Amino acid sequence: MSGILFEFTGSRLKKVDDDPGVPLPTLVADSWRVSEGQVVCLWRHLERFRASAKHHTSLEGDVIDTFLDQVVGELPPHGEWFPRIEVVDADQGPLLRYRKRAAPPRTREVVIARASYDPRLNPLVKGPDLAALEALRTEVSHLHAGEAIIVDGLDTIIEGAYSTVLTWLPGSEELSLVPRTVPRLPSVTEHILVAFAHEQGVSVVERSLSVAQLAGAEVWIVSALQGIRVATAFRNGPELDSSGSRATQWQALWQAQATNVRS
Repeated sequence: MSGILFEFTGSRLKKVDDDPGVPLPTLVADSWRVSEGQVVCLWRHLERFRASAKHHTSLEGDVIDTFLDQVVGELPPHGEWFPRIEVVDADQGPLLRYRKRAAPPRTREVVIARASYDPRLNPLVKGPDLAALEALRTEVSHLHAGEAIIVDGLDTIIEGAYSTVLTWLPGSEELSLVPRTVPRLPSVTEHILVAFAHEQGVSVVERSLSVAQLAGAEVWIVSALQGIRVATAFRNGPELDSSGSRATQWQALWQAQATNVRS
C-alpha cells in the first residue's frame, strides 16, 4: 500500500517505514478525499472510525480522540489526497496509524460486474475485510470493470466492494437504496445523499433489487473517494441507463458539503 506511514505514539504521530513483510491485520479503518484542503463531512468519517475503534478494540476513547486530533492537523491543505486512518493488530496490542496517500483521478463513470462470492466477515465494520474486497476488484478487472458488486444467493444487490449502490428505476422518481437491515457498511456518502433527497422532497425507498431488476435503471456507485459515479455497463448483466441525468446536480450538492479541514 503506497503512501507515507505514521504511527501514533500516544501523544503524536511519528513517521515510520512502511509495513515490512506481511502486513499487520487491519481491525478498523476509514478514508476520505481531501481536495485542496476541503473534505465532505469529515466529522462523520471520524465519528464512524471512533465508534468502531471503541467497540471493536481495547483502545480508550481519549487515546482515539487525541489520535484523531493529530490526524486532522496533518491533513494536507493543498493537492488531491486520500488519507487512511487505521487500527492494526500489532504484537504490543492495537496500534493507531495514519497513512498519507495521493488520491487517484476523479471519475464520473464506472463499469461494474458481479463479485463471484461474498468474502465479508465483518460487514458492519470498515477495515477487517478491505484486503478481501480489494481482491474482488482485481477479480473483475479482466472484464474491464472498475467495481465489483456483491450479491446474495438470489442475485440480490448488497453493496460494492468499496462503494454503496443507489438506484433510480426506469420511470420512477424514487431513490432506491439497499435495505438497512441488510448487513453492509454504514455509508457516509449514502447518508448525505439521502439527506439531500429528503430536503428536495424526493422519496427514498428501501428496496431489495436483483441484478435483473436493474434493467434500464440509472445506477449510482457512491463513495467518499469519488462521490457519485454512474454505472455505464453491468458486465454479464442488464443494460443500464448511463445518461446520468441527475448525477451532475447531485454530485455538485455533495461537493458543496465540503469544508476546510482546519475548521
